[in-house]
Amino acid sequence: MDKSIRCVLTAVTALAAVLALTPAQADALDDIRASGKVRIGIPNINPYGYVDGDGKVTGQAPELTRAFFADMGVDQVEPVVTEWGALIGGLMAGRFDIIATGMLIQPERCRQIAFGNPEYRIVSAFAVRKGNPKALTSYQAVAANGEARIGMLTGAGDIRYAELAGVPAGRRILFPDFTAALAGLQAGRVDAVVASTVTIRNALARLGDPELEYTELTEQPRGEDGNPVVSYGGMGFRKQDEPLREAWNQWLAAQLQSGRATQIMEPFGFGSESLPPSDVTADQICKETK
Repeated sequence: MDKSIRCVLTAVTALAAVLALTPAQADALDDIRASGKVRIGIPNINPYGYVDGDGKVTGQAPELTRAFFADMGVDQVEPVVTEWGALIGGLMAGRFDIIATGMLIQPERCRQIAFGNPEYRIVSAFAVRKGNPKALTSYQAVAANGEARIGMLTGAGDIRYAELAGVPAGRRILFPDFTAALAGLQAGRVDAVVASTVTIRNALARLGDPELEYTELTEQPRGEDGNPVVSYGGMGFRKQDEPLREAWNQWLAAQLQSGRATQIMEPFGFGSESLPPSDVTADQICKETK
């Protein structure tokens, strides 16, 4: 036999032996369907993903995940509770199949994992007294009213947004936590309290004070670049689990369009104002977000 042919045959035989010892990458969705169980990583943070008093995993992202896998024929959702900072590492190490806590889609995270398309967007809202007597629906409105005072948390990014909008420091009232801020609103120390739509809705629902109400903003706060500040949250997948991510994206698009996704998320404070634009994708956010 010609020496060159023997070399080729030897190389082919060696390659075949390596492939025989290296199992093909299994499709994560097929594996999950076969086992009837999916493991989801959560940080136990209400309302995004947590275990309630009865030991049930729930929250905005787990309930969406449960509906998706039920449609896929998978009924057993097993939570793996871990610290927030260990979610990405745990996913990559195979401790669970999906990060199900509506993690914000950010470039540094995009370099490590793949995100599903956004389920919601984080925008700001105000809590005000009933009837919104000072008609405060934006930072600009607060700035324009010389008597309006806005409450925010110490160290929050909202402080800078209010400054950029022209709200003087003397009318930016800082509180150590959101409970204290709402107490300040009840006591008349401030005329509005700012936070994300989800935080405002949940806090007002827990407080149950009929004299306070939620109000949407007519204009979102603007950052240093002059653009509105908006963030998006989505599920986290391993980069090699593209079939699973693609199945999720197709399912999510249909549920957002039909309104089913809103029905699932609304009990956790994610109303229609939290819906992402239909043409915004995780890949686009990963490329464009600075």
